[in-house]
Amino acid sequence: MKKYFLILTLCFFASQTFAQLQRRIPQDGEFERQQREGNNSDEEGERGEENIDSLRAKLDSKRDSVVYNATYIKYTKAEFLTDSNRLFLLDTSTNDFHRYRILDLPEHPTMNLGLNGLSYRNLLFEPAKTIGFDVGYHYYDRYLLKPEDIKYYQARTQYTELYFENPAFGRATEQQFHVIHTQNVKPNWNVGASFAKLGSRAYYGAPNRRADALVANHLNASLWSWYQSPNKRYTMLANATFNNLKGYENGSILNDSVFTVSTRVDPEYEAARLNTAKHNNRNNTLYLQQYFNIGKQKSIDSNSTVLPTQRVGYKIAYNTQKYFFQNDGYDASGLLKHYYIYTDSSKTADSTYLKHLNNEFSYSFYLRGKSLSFLRNELKVTAGIAHDYYTYQQYNFDTSFQNITLKGDAEYSFSDKANLNVNIQQIVQGRNFGDFLYQASSEIKLGNRIGSVLLEAYSQNQSPSLVYERQVTNHYLWNLSFNKIKTQNLSFSYLIPKYHFAAKASYYLLNNYLYFSEGTDGDAYPTQVASNINLLKLSLRKDFKFGKFTSENFLVYQKTDFESVLMTPEVYTFHSFYIHQDFFKVLKTEFGFDLRYFSNYNAPSYAPAIGQFYRKGDVKFDTYPVVDVWIRTNWKRANLFLRYDYINEGLFSKGYYTVNRYPMPYRLAKFGVRWNFYD
Repeated sequence: MKKYFLILTLCFFASQTFAQLQRRIPQDGEFERQQREGNNSDEEGERGEENIDSLRAKLDSKRDSVVYNATYIKYTKAEFLTDSNRLFLLDTSTNDFHRYRILDLPEHPTMNLGLNGLSYRNLLFEPAKTIGFDVGYHYYDRYLLKPEDIKYYQARTQYTELYFENPAFGRATEQQFHVIHTQNVKPNWNVGASFAKLGSRAYYGAPNRRADALVANHLNASLWSWYQSPNKRYTMLANATFNNLKGYENGSILNDSVFTVSTRVDPEYEAARLNTAKHNNRNNTLYLQQYFNIGKQKSIDSNSTVLPTQRVGYKIAYNTQKYFFQNDGYDASGLLKHYYIYTDSSKTADSTYLKHLNNEFSYSFYLRGKSLSFLRNELKVTAGIAHDYYTYQQYNFDTSFQNITLKGDAEYSFSDKANLNVNIQQIVQGRNFGDFLYQASSEIKLGNRIGSVLLEAYSQNQSPSLVYERQVTNHYLWNLSFNKIKTQNLSFSYLIPKYHFAAKASYYLLNNYLYFSEGTDGDAYPTQVASNINLLKLSLRKDFKFGKFTSENFLVYQKTDFESVLMTPEVYTFHSFYIHQDFFKVLKTEFGFDLRYFSNYNAPSYAPAIGQFYRKGDVKFDTYPVVDVWIRTNWKRANLFLRYDYINEGLFSKGYYTVNRYPMPYRLAKFGVRWNFYD
């Protein structure tokens, strides 16, 4: 009873005091990192699960003394259920817990408008490996909750997670809150729901100088269900995701010398170019994935894992996207240059609608040796076909179309030391006929101490996003045609998980690259590069541990012959130094600092009406290290952090930019808590 009273109290407190909050999104590679570091390694994970199952059996035999904890909760995602059930132990550690801003992920940094919840662009070169139709509005992508993000749980007891983050003192600039609840209604049937809010107030240039106004106000919610038949032949994954993302656009502040000339005006009261402009993006999806095993099944791990010999799959997903941009009155700053629809300049009310229905069928067969070892000496072949139907509307432009895509995947494991994978996607009919993505990879494990080698390559032929070819909005009007974008990539990786070492070299060859440059009117305009673009990207990850001291290091070097077009720095580094210390034998605490640095580059300008970053002149800013100090700890079932961002403000400079005219946040202390409840 006390637990439920506490949950209700926290939810009420968060809704009243911490308006407009959101979830913390795990960093890319979280599952793989857990596997590398031992949570779910092939051998240690199997032994760990056996020990856990033994512990559960002993506890269950003494019902009066059962104390539920994280060992009773496992989870997975759709990508790990394609050929069998791969489950992961619930991560209750404080690893990366304090790095809550999805704009500042150590290995995937961004250039952005200086506020969590607003538009961003990848700082490093990270092209999307997708084909087919694309609207092209990706400025809010990291804030979306998508069907593939949903976690499905195997919960032997009810599980609830509460999370919230807020400034420790001062203005409530950035706040987040989320709640997750899941339980198994039957041993083979899991259901759950999540709710998240993110709210941010301007560091610089609040709309109409209202410092308490929410500039970003995002909502994410989801429902899900995971069912598996008792004989493990049938698997069903179903979810519904809802996103309502709202963000004001101030068009940048008028004071371009805010860091070099003293002013008596508080940053949030700096005059802005726009005061009523705002985006509202809505993205909702209904998703259903089903698998059925036919033929003989092989059971391992005491029948907890089943390896099929044949499997058929069917997926259906219905997605709706709505993009709104509004602005009241005339823009006297000249940032919004044209008024094509509302010619009296009284307002702007652009809208774009997309509906997408996806149906996909797949068939897989497996050839295995007599050994029951998991995924060893195995040939797996999957063939599939996907049908995508779209309807699109923007002002008076209304159209519908379809694509049919053939898919194939073949994976052969020579042994537990070597494997080869080939993946093919080809659009054979429809609007984007001729698009393809061919991928191949091979991993060779050389030993625990020596590590492994990973070779990867892909070839991509992709249709231009619609935002480049057609715009019918109040401030932008064009109807263009571009060639398909071709990308060739070769990559070599050397990994030694035992020593926390990973090195990668990637080469990219780009043809017909598309980007936004400065048009004749000084505003954003689509441009296609006729020449080939070469880019070499080298990355290194190495962690050092000396007793209680840990040092995490990530370095990237990029070299290209078109730096002004790609607008990405040549050097990026991230370093984290911290000490582990236990207090009172129960508080496992780590405290230290993070340091990130990137070399100067051609900083893009930003077109708020379409959410696009574009090249305008050769603007470069001096760059200096940015340092954040932090402490994180756990107490019973709660994890807590306290951090002070940009503590070195004023040491090298009074501030910095990543996008032209948009100052990055000043120093501020923040705290967060995550609390897990079982039963």
